[in-house]
Amino acid sequence: MKSSDSQLKARGKITFEDLQYYNTHSKTELLELIKSKEAHKRTIAVRLLSEKNVLSDDLIYLFLNTLAQEKKLYTKIELCDALSKGGRESAKIMVDYLGKIGNNQHKVLPADGFNKNSYPLPRDIIARTLAHMDEEILPTLLNVLKTNYTFKIREVIDAIGFICFYRKKHRHFQIIDALILCLKDNYNDDIIRWKLVRSFESFNDINTIKILQRIEQEDIQLIIRNEAKRSLSVINNRTKG
Repeated sequence: MKSSDSQLKARGKITFEDLQYYNTHSKTELLELIKSKEAHKRTIAVRLLSEKNVLSDDLIYLFLNTLAQEKKLYTKIELCDALSKGGRESAKIMVDYLGKIGNNQHKVLPADGFNKNSYPLPRDIIARTLAHMDEEILPTLLNVLKTNYTFKIREVIDAIGFICFYRKKHRHFQIIDALILCLKDNYNDDIIRWKLVRSFESFNDINTIKILQRIEQEDIQLIIRNEAKRSLSVINNRTKG
């Protein structure tokens, strides 16, 4: 059933008229508006703050901390859109929030596999936002792989794989080497191993292909063996094309 205008507004959806009404508000007024109890007003504040101001560190932190508390769909979308306009410096702040916002991350291996030839959208809201940013942020994302923060590594892999798959970074050896090293360092973490196996579908590289072939035959987890098989199929279909 189609939602009414009032229901959509309650979820944070805004109209052109809403924006026009608040368009002349000062930055100070918009910073107050983002605290409103009405979701559509928070959305308006985010839109106008991001359009009228440089995405400074203070604004990035404000949007991230607002996102961490936000419950309404359209306001969340607006916050993610605003953050995705940032570059490398924004990403350096955002990676600290990987795995910390929401509860949509994989905590255990899924029961069912992903049966498409595309690359799935990251479930973590920060990883998803990073995945839609410019590829210039890749060095920042790769640095996360070198840390000891398991929950961040799990989520950043999704963003790296997504960017490389859709930006056609199929032979970027620095990225490939970083992912292979991450696999060696975190092999006993089933979720990291599973996500890395998926990320390897983004590359046309003999080393990742050999790893996938071995995992398809030997991994103790059926879901990971199946994911390796799927990644090999994606690579094969791409190289044929």
